Amino acid sequence: MNISLPGELKSYIDDRVRSGFYGNASDVIRAGLRALTREEMGANLREYQEIVAKLPSDLITPEIEQEIVESVRRGRAEDKAREKAKARK
Repeated sequence: MNISLPGELKSYIDDRVRSGFYGNASDVIRAGLRALTREEMGANLREYQEIVAKLPSDLITPEIEQEIVESVRRGRAEDKAREKAKARK
């Protein structure tokens, strides 16, 4: 794979190799891609944690789940009834 980089990035990579921290330019690029992956995963993790924090802390018991199911069914039945009433008009 060939990658074109602006001079400032090429210089940065060369400096990192000369420092001895990396054996070659490919090592620098791989390290950069690993850091980018960690950064992106961190953002996703933070978003996930924010969503989870907003969820109710109470467990959904079978009784609560059944109430939810029945509520959804009632709502759907009401929607169907309204649709039928509109169709008759």
